[in-house]
Amino acid sequence: MPRRSTPKIVQKDHFIEGLDPGVRLHLREKQPSGLKRFEEAGTLLMLHGQSMSAPITYDISLPGYSWMDYAAARGFDVFALTIRGYGLSTRPPEFSAPRLANPPAVRGRVALRDIDAAVRFICSYRNLDRINLLGYSFSTTTSAAFTAMNGDRIRRLALYAPFYAYERPEVAALSEAEGVPGRLDPKFGAWRWVTRRDQMERWDGSIPRGQHSKWREARAVKYYWNEQIKFDPEGRKRRIPAVKVPNGPMADRYDRARGIPLYDASKIKIPVLLIRGDHDRSSLDPEANGLFKALTGSRGKRHIIMGDGTHFIQYEKRREELYSQVQLFMEG
Repeated sequence: MPRRSTPKIVQKDHFIEGLDPGVRLHLREKQPSGLKRFEEAGTLLMLHGQSMSAPITYDISLPGYSWMDYAAARGFDVFALTIRGYGLSTRPPEFSAPRLANPPAVRGRVALRDIDAAVRFICSYRNLDRINLLGYSFSTTTSAAFTAMNGDRIRRLALYAPFYAYERPEVAALSEAEGVPGRLDPKFGAWRWVTRRDQMERWDGSIPRGQHSKWREARAVKYYWNEQIKFDPEGRKRRIPAVKVPNGPMADRYDRARGIPLYDASKIKIPVLLIRGDHDRSSLDPEANGLFKALTGSRGKRHIIMGDGTHFIQYEKRREELYSQVQLFMEG
């Protein structure tokens, strides 16, 4: 049987207006060359996590590692949104002030406004009523919250490395004001610097000892950080290079660890996919299983656990299995 040729992928970078004054959002689009018919079932918006922008999450330039290319090669018109505070999107004014001068910037309810702006843009741009939505890590909370409040605008929802609320006192204590239970530490700050070491500690520690070269390629590790730092000119100049990110997602984690969800999962009525690695140290069994049970109104919900995978499967050797499982769900 002749091998199917890979279509040429066309990229366009949109800079759309947010719902708040002065906010512009980077929205990357990829599609197969020659695509003329745009449909709800073949349109996907991807959302990133708490420490990296959308192009780093879904479209690093290392051959074979672009999730956007994978979806576009299968006929999808795929978009990836970078919310304010990350990448090429508007940096909030808190970023120009001392870290402790303001409360955590870009919490989930703020990110929801950026998602809303992107969904409105895509639906108007392609004359659609609904699209598909994919959240990763922190954005599994915001994408699900958006869907719970706007169910008629989303066709299918995939949550990769899902988070939800459940009681984790040891995690809540990490962000709590000393001697004041139930109060976020005022020293938490609006933003923080994230170094390569910060990110690699979580990834390295998730892979069993002696298995690192079997689970991932060294070149992927290199690209993962090198492309991130390109998006932060200020961070590149630091003695130890780092990316500046908002602390809002971490403040939301504090609420989740006290059992306070961002949304009511029972209000989601569309099909939902939960997918995660069995060695994910962030999205844990009680959290994901609790979310699956809470999705009482979802028609066609499913939960997939991938063996030998961490919180970063999209950069690991089993990445195409992740891509394909999400693709099959979206095409259903």
